[in-house]
Amino acid sequence: MAVNMESLVARLEAVAARLEAQAGAPAAAKTTAPTPGAKTDAAGGVAPSVAAFDAVIAGPLAELVAATGALGDAEIADATALFADAFNAERTVIECIASCRKPEMDALQSLLAPVGDLMTRVGAKSDGKRTDAFNHLKALAEAAQCLSFVAYLGPDAGMSLPGPHVSETWQSAEFYANKVLVQHRNTEGGAAHVAWVSALKRLVATATRDYAKEHHTTGPAWNPKGGDVRSFKPGGGVQAGKAPPP
Repeated sequence: MAVNMESLVARLEAVAARLEAQAGAPAAAKTTAPTPGAKTDAAGGVAPSVAAFDAVIAGPLAELVAATGALGDAEIADATALFADAFNAERTVIECIASCRKPEMDALQSLLAPVGDLMTRVGAKSDGKRTDAFNHLKALAEAAQCLSFVAYLGPDAGMSLPGPHVSETWQSAEFYANKVLVQHRNTEGGAAHVAWVSALKRLVATATRDYAKEHHTTGPAWNPKGGDVRSFKPGGGVQAGKAPPP
């Protein structure tokens, strides 16, 4: 596949800029400043679960985006950009969870819909004719499923707890990640692909797993004293004085 390098670089730079804006710190940084207008805790700082997810975005996710730029492949760049967009959409869900009490199913489905749509779009990138990027795209498609830990409903819903769920999704992604290693290891330019796999693994198998395990141990940590999900506005918490629709 011919690669338009100008378009590729612009696409990845746009993703990096979104990561910087979302986390409130340079994408290369390992720690983050509070996002302006984000949900705050009682002490006036960003809620710990939100700040911790910001660190995932600004650190491991930004590193994956940087590793993607080194590959010079437009297909992988487009899929990784959607993958990063899904993490950004998940950040809104995480903020809502910190701000709101557990919602009814219809409101929960509406909240999760943007993340689900982006996960589907990442998965669709591996459909159709196989190219040299196929295993990268399949690894991303499987890895994106880690974000569904916020949909955990309980032990009888057929889904593992958040931390184990993320680990299970990496096991599926690793099948294709290992194929990338077999395909490119010990080849000219192969080091960049090995680095890409390592970055994806750090993001999912370590950072996201540890995040879910620590902050949503037994399920999404909804705020029992929070507001209604249907009145939630990203960056602004729950709007005061607005009652949910009947």
